[in-house]
Amino acid sequence: MTPKSISIGSGSAYSTDRLDWAQELADSGLVDYMGFDCLAERTMALAQVRRLDDETAGHDQRIPELMRRFAGFLRRGGKMVGNFGAANPAAAADDVLRGMKLNGVAGVRVGVIHGDDVLDHVLDQDLELPEMGVTAQAIADQVVSANAYIGADPIVELLDEGAQFILGGRIADPSLYVGPIAYEMGWALDDWEKMGIATLVAHLLECGTHATGGNYVDPPYRVLDDIVHLGFPLAHVSEDELIITKLEGTGGAVDIGTMKTQLAYEIHDPAAYLTPDSTADFSHVWVEEAGPNRVRVGGASGRPRPDSLKVLVGVDQGWKVVTEISYGGAGCVERAHLAAEVVAKRLEPYQSGIDEIRYDLHGMSALFDGQLPGGDPAEVRLRIAARCDDRETADAVAFEGQFLWMGPAGGGGVTTQMAPAIGVTPALLPREDVKLITEVIEA
Repeated sequence: MTPKSISIGSGSAYSTDRLDWAQELADSGLVDYMGFDCLAERTMALAQVRRLDDETAGHDQRIPELMRRFAGFLRRGGKMVGNFGAANPAAAADDVLRGMKLNGVAGVRVGVIHGDDVLDHVLDQDLELPEMGVTAQAIADQVVSANAYIGADPIVELLDEGAQFILGGRIADPSLYVGPIAYEMGWALDDWEKMGIATLVAHLLECGTHATGGNYVDPPYRVLDDIVHLGFPLAHVSEDELIITKLEGTGGAVDIGTMKTQLAYEIHDPAAYLTPDSTADFSHVWVEEAGPNRVRVGGASGRPRPDSLKVLVGVDQGWKVVTEISYGGAGCVERAHLAAEVVAKRLEPYQSGIDEIRYDLHGMSALFDGQLPGGDPAEVRLRIAARCDDRETADAVAFEGQFLWMGPAGGGGVTTQMAPAIGVTPALLPREDVKLITEVIEA
């Protein structure tokens, strides 16, 4: 009997990640699966904005390019799993099927996961929104979306039905990898020890080039020879060992330093990392080098998964506007401060419609606001950012920022951005209330 194993690569870590390096990995012949994480809280909010404006939008905008780049991988039998659906899995599936046809890919079974949209449950149960200090019903007229972070269960189900390309909405980042690993290894989804192990591998892959040096390099303290062309990470998983590596000839590194940096990334409690698939325990994880750009990891374990699922609730918060202007040379800091004071005075008639406003000087007060010692820079950029109740008030903020062209002296490089403000805030929903539906479509 052939020992069970899986080789799986990272294909994307966010909504606009580059696909050329991921294609190199897919075309290398080293991986059977590619996982694509396309979402974060911010990008899910942006997807909701697009869907509200156009009911046929709100999904991953790279799907046409994705189908073109990975057509060969699919034709060779490679499998892809991603949360390409974002706010609109049905529209994403349509784009995938269209892209396969355009690129001559036939006979591929496409698995689609529906049901992470739980807006009705959030409102009907009047869920607590702890970060905002209110319940959903208290701001019901502002709640525009609610998506549950779903786990590996439907991915395993679809793989068992022969799906080769799987997409869904807010599939949790690690679950994109946990699903294929569990399926290929034959690991039960309630074997918490194995789910902890799968989650460890997933966590080391889900952030793409973060794990190969992008989030590690910090000169002069941590330096790598080449980060111009970083390799995407991949994992070889068997019952005997877990290996993380990258393509030979690519930049960055897979070593103890990069792995430990990624291991700690976004982990609130290393002994209780909560995901839809397990409560993973990374507190005893070890990393050892197994060759050039090749590490062996182990020591993960797990406990039962949480009874509740995290829900990302989208809230209409009016309009957001950002306007910036630069000042340079002698007195630039004083001129920038004066500009901020002038705009603040001019906006006083609009205060009732401005929920939040910040005046920051890049290079001076945008991050640390005087907490670190330092002298005046040779140039600064004033950033005025506001969240407003309505478009009219946002337009006023934009106008006053742009009017700084007319003084104080020496301002330049004005830029302005404006968009609907869809905020996101978490809630918890009992797992049994999230009813997922899967379907398989033949391309």
